Amino acid sequence: MIRPHRLLLTTLAAALAWPSASVASPTGSAVVQEILDGRELYIERRQAQVQERAFTPELVRTQKSRGQLGFAGGAAGRLNRFSQLRLGSTCFLLSSGQILVSGQQNGCTRSSRLSTRGTNYVITLLDGGEQEVAVLEGSVELQPLADGRPLPGAPILVAGGTRVRLSSQGALLWQRPLSADDYAAILRGPLFEGFTAPLPGMAALEAFVERRFPGVIPTAPRPSVSRDPLVEIINRYRAQGGRPALQPLPAPLAAENAAHLAPVLEGVLASRDCDHDRALWGAFQERMAAKGRLMPTSEVIACPMPAAAWNPEVIVSRWMGSPLHTQILINRPKAQAIDCVRLERSGRAVAICTLWSPLPR
Repeated sequence: MIRPHRLLLTTLAAALAWPSASVASPTGSAVVQEILDGRELYIERRQAQVQERAFTPELVRTQKSRGQLGFAGGAAGRLNRFSQLRLGSTCFLLSSGQILVSGQQNGCTRSSRLSTRGTNYVITLLDGGEQEVAVLEGSVELQPLADGRPLPGAPILVAGGTRVRLSSQGALLWQRPLSADDYAAILRGPLFEGFTAPLPGMAALEAFVERRFPGVIPTAPRPSVSRDPLVEIINRYRAQGGRPALQPLPAPLAAENAAHLAPVLEGVLASRDCDHDRALWGAFQERMAAKGRLMPTSEVIACPMPAAAWNPEVIVSRWMGSPLHTQILINRPKAQAIDCVRLERSGRAVAICTLWSPLPR
């Protein structure tokens, strides 16, 4: 005899097309692209690192942290605090919290399945088992479920600019348009604030919101000088030498830079060998040169030291005492942008600053 709760899980597994727990499905995988507010993002029971990959049917969850996942199909998902989802081969199952999905990625809950060909939508699970779906741009086909089974009737097509609420048993409670205040709250909220990893559907979202509610998306210019202490001090030395300030790296490239440096910094801390990984560095240069107008041309390392002794003034002063580092930081006229990434583990810290130059025309 199958107990009711086992029957529900079996039905849901069939609806989500989960393979057995011993199978790791590349098509249902997701890579951790960014972690904010600490390091409380987990894959099953292990603490996740940026660039670590989770596979179907693993559970990804956050506590006090937020994070962005990159799904195998090219979409991205941002998890709010205290959220969890299980990866599936045809959709993920969100069991608590909130997720923003950008791109072509289907999502499931216990009371709905959402199908899309590319859009931006938010799923929020509420106390009592109800859920809200806000389609920010594009459209979503929503199939209500009860105990994992589709309810009678055709799926609901939810157009961009619409929010719907479902009961715990998949009944449509209401459907309302999103207001300008709704968009402002979402775009300035925890699913956007502080993230630097790019969203594949962000350009479409910005265009859609601007057409409906001009001015909701701020157009403030990006600061021309980084506030990172290492960069500030480097630029002070550059000003003394009559060189222009190095600019902040654009957000998409900064995300690429952080993703590249994460394993490099881990390796430097683990080996205590303060040197560059030539193979990774060369591959990163080639990849970036093929993608845009800037490419990384040089880097400098702040070698591992006790985190309590971290002093940007001392670090940059040591760089300025080295002819090679002075040449890199001050005397290479084509250098235009800079991005520094710092890592701290077990009371020790390390950082790498990467300089970027325009590609030859």
